[in-house]
Amino acid sequence: MKLTVEQVEMISEALIQGGIKYQDLYEELLDHYILAIEDRMSQGKVFGDAFNEVHSEFEKYRYPLSFRYYYDFRRFKTIQQRNYGLVKLQEEYKERLNKEISKRHWGIMKNYFRWPTIVTTLLVGLLTFQFAYLVPRTFFAWLMSACVFFPVLVVLPQVVRQIWRYGSGKQKFVNSLKYSAIYTRLGLLFALLSVTLNLPKTFFDYNVFNDNPLFITASLLCFYIAYALSFYQLYRERFKVNIA
Repeated sequence: MKLTVEQVEMISEALIQGGIKYQDLYEELLDHYILAIEDRMSQGKVFGDAFNEVHSEFEKYRYPLSFRYYYDFRRFKTIQQRNYGLVKLQEEYKERLNKEISKRHWGIMKNYFRWPTIVTTLLVGLLTFQFAYLVPRTFFAWLMSACVFFPVLVVLPQVVRQIWRYGSGKQKFVNSLKYSAIYTRLGLLFALLSVTLNLPKTFFDYNVFNDNPLFITASLLCFYIAYALSFYQLYRERFKVNIA
């Protein structure tokens, strides 16, 4: 038995009020609720009873024996910190997804140094080393920056799409667990480039491009090229973890 639009909207509101804040998890939970409720209704239960039965299972998820409290300075009173139900499920889902994405990202990087991909990696490294003799060393800074900003161009269309779909009412949230986790890795890339360029100069008066041996500078560029390519591959993959 198919649910009505009003019934689906009721489920949606329950998920939002329960603390769900990410579009991909929201959609997965909404599908789970709909299928579970329709299954119960096909067995003769009315929508209200079927919904309460399914929703109560999630409300009691990781229900604690005791509760934690914190002081809310905006309201000037102590409030119970909710650490169970949909909020807890969301935290665990996010943690598992981050681990899965991190594991897959480093797996992609390792594949560049395994047979037969290592042949291509060595050829790129050789070409980069030969290229280093043909251009000024400072040119490597621009190439590394290009490797960092390349992933930005990759994710920009998706960011615009999410904002547009949210603004047009086609999505409940702008945020996505998958893309938030991937954007975090992009932030790490920016931080790594900043450290590479600025830290030696600030603390040791050491210019990475002028003072480094040429093969080290070329190796750094190879790493950033590999990271940019791995980010693109990671971005295009689909990730799926169990809700609970």
